[in-house]
Amino acid sequence: MGNSSPPPSAASTHGSLERTHLAATRTLLALVRTGSVIAGGGALATDLLVKNWPRWVVLLLSTGFILLGYWMMWAAVRRAKKLRARLTHDPQTDGFLVTHGQFVTMTVALQILIAAVVVLYLLGG
Repeated sequence: MGNSSPPPSAASTHGSLERTHLAATRTLLALVRTGSVIAGGGALATDLLVKNWPRWVVLLLSTGFILLGYWMMWAAVRRAKKLRARLTHDPQTDGFLVTHGQFVTMTVALQILIAAVVVLYLLGG
């Protein structure tokens, strides 16, 4: 006589996976938010804090912040696509707050806006 529990049902497994997915999604959205702050805020803070240095030094450091922030955002987008595919076989399912296409579109729009603001700030400063 073993003390084994019955295998989990498909419904309970799916519910558990949904909770895990929602937690992972919140983490990935936080990574997009953090990446955007690093890309935009880091570049502008560099320009403000390194005023006495040549412009190319400020530009080089700002570019580092922008690239790091964009890399973080794209890592989150790629991971979100994999998580979505693992939960469902259709990555464009309507069971999520936003589709993967909308997630990518919002991330790209955020990156374009950050880049535009930083470039205009550095050129017009």
